[in-house]
Amino acid sequence: RKAAAATCSALAREFGPVRINRHISNSAQLSTREQVQKDARSMHLQKLLREYGAKHTTPLSINQMFDFGQYDSPGRNRSTTLLAAAQFVHEELPVRVAHLIQDLLALPFGLSQNSAIQEVVELFHTTINEVTEHPRPKSSKEERELRERIKKMLRRHRNIVTHMRSALASDLLSEDEKLSLQPFLDRFYATRIGNRTMLAHYVELGQAKKDNWVGLINDKCHISKVVSSAYSIATAVCTQHHQIQPPSLVVVGATDTTVRYVESHLEYMLTEVLHNSIYSTWQHHTAKTEMKSVSPLPEIKVVIAEGEKDITVAILDQGGGFGRKNFDSIWTHLHFPDSCFITHHHGNGSENNILSSSSSSSSTDDSSSSSSSSSSCSTEGDSMRDNCYINKNHDSDSINSKDTLGVNAHDLSPLINGYSRAAPRLSQNGLPVCRLYARHFGGELSIQAMENYGCDVFITLRKDGDFPEAIPALDYSVPGSSLDMPQPKHLLI
Repeated sequence: RKAAAATCSALAREFGPVRINRHISNSAQLSTREQVQKDARSMHLQKLLREYGAKHTTPLSINQMFDFGQYDSPGRNRSTTLLAAAQFVHEELPVRVAHLIQDLLALPFGLSQNSAIQEVVELFHTTINEVTEHPRPKSSKEERELRERIKKMLRRHRNIVTHMRSALASDLLSEDEKLSLQPFLDRFYATRIGNRTMLAHYVELGQAKKDNWVGLINDKCHISKVVSSAYSIATAVCTQHHQIQPPSLVVVGATDTTVRYVESHLEYMLTEVLHNSIYSTWQHHTAKTEMKSVSPLPEIKVVIAEGEKDITVAILDQGGGFGRKNFDSIWTHLHFPDSCFITHHHGNGSENNILSSSSSSSSTDDSSSSSSSSSSCSTEGDSMRDNCYINKNHDSDSINSKDTLGVNAHDLSPLINGYSRAAPRLSQNGLPVCRLYARHFGGELSIQAMENYGCDVFITLRKDGDFPEAIPALDYSVPGSSLDMPQPKHLLI
């Protein structure tokens, strides 16, 4: 007791009893304040989920998006069209984002408590707040303010894919558990494609009008020209990254075919598939010992066929194909054969916080976009064609355009993908996401492989443009607590 009393006296003489008590009191107050703020945000999130999570989404077709955006038609003008588009986005975006949050909170195996998942949920929560805290736009000024907020959201959400991959690619999950996450990932990416298409289309409507274009949609999307553009991007990537001379490309069939379509979606799918074909053809015909390729390499053939209701683009290569035992693996998001990708970690070896990295990238984008405001929202093929480069600032290499705001700026960000025959991945999205793009407006992507010979990939597009977006239809009974949230009942439409 005497020793303890002496110690207390010495501490009191050194620091003073008031200072000690104040330090303890301030720490306790800070901890309590943080907990109160956290509880308040959690309660606010539950309120938003009850309000918006029970509502149904409104899928859009290509024709609806195109016809609505034609503000040069009789009785309409640019201001009224943009205001009506802003009002739709203001009502629709919180519903779609609330569905994403519900799906994230319903993840099994304790993944909903993963720090990366929680960061994504927090980012989505912030997004809903930024939309709902402002009233429905009723003037051109309020419309422009919403459009600027949407631009920042599109920039800020670009790294979510990388964080989702890091959260779900845990070594603690078995192969069967990872396979059980496949429906969730299909839903997540399908909804994300729809969200970014809707938002980027709205932002593009505010840009200078181009002939045959309305927002993201090209009324005269020339299939063979998009094939050539995608091939140029894929060959540039293979030349820079793999140091190989790509095989030649031959385009045959209905080469003059045009269709009303979201051109950036088609270019993305073709770029991904052609990159696979180029690399696989080179590797299959390369001497393993001397790493010398056969000259010339067998050509890659693209066949364009136009039917009564559909357009089919077939990519035929002689890249060695794969066996039937690997067929199911090409559609999985979380399957990692050792030879299928190359990863590059951050310099400090740690994972960046999504919120801090998003804010920093947003400020960078703001400064860069100010110098080229007319093209800051470009999501189309021209930005990808002219500005293709290999981005080495993420967890893995990625085919990318300049830091644009739209669909391609996100979709070509890093994501470890499904089995891709033999190629180290650059875009890291792979065939599973390509198939989601094809299906988004009622099309399809399928593969026929011939082991030790090659692959035939078929991309089918609908000609009518009347198919509504294939975004997930969610049916939740939202309880008061997210901890008791049931598994969703859903299927892709």
